[in-house]
Amino acid sequence: MTSRFVKLMLGSLVVLAVSFAFAAKATAAPPAGLNWEVHGTGSGGVSLLTGGSSGGPAMPQHIGNATYSLSIATPAASSSNGAGGFCAIATGSGAITAADGSTIFFLTVGLLCNESGALSPLHYNATYRITGGDGRFFGVLGGGSLTATFGSPHFIKIDGTITGI
Repeated sequence: MTSRFVKLMLGSLVVLAVSFAFAAKATAAPPAGLNWEVHGTGSGGVSLLTGGSSGGPAMPQHIGNATYSLSIATPAASSSNGAGGFCAIATGSGAITAADGSTIFFLTVGLLCNESGALSPLHYNATYRITGGDGRFFGVLGGGSLTATFGSPHFIKIDGTITGI
């Protein structure tokens, strides 16, 4: 009778030990990527015909105080957007620079549209891809969506996934 009890107890301990080992390994695995957001306000000049640039202070998750810069080019002709305005395919590049000077670089592609007429405020709805970084951001990767409105002031929101931080 004692040996049956000992076998049952030993079997339970083995199952428990394997469970703990599996749980420890699962929690120690690195995440596939961090969700991150960048919110910024700034200024600059952006036109539907020529593109332009925007820059200013930003608060990105996982980074701290920073600044953003965004340059947009409109290599394609614009077309009516159905709301009385126009849209152009646009490409761009930008950076998020932390207070210590470390920088994350990204590329964008999307639509630059005005609201209703030639002189109405512009909106940029795009995707972005992180192409790298320097300083403490060396080796970062990621991507997601980028939205910006260009009025007074400019507003930008970047959200997506970043790895390597």
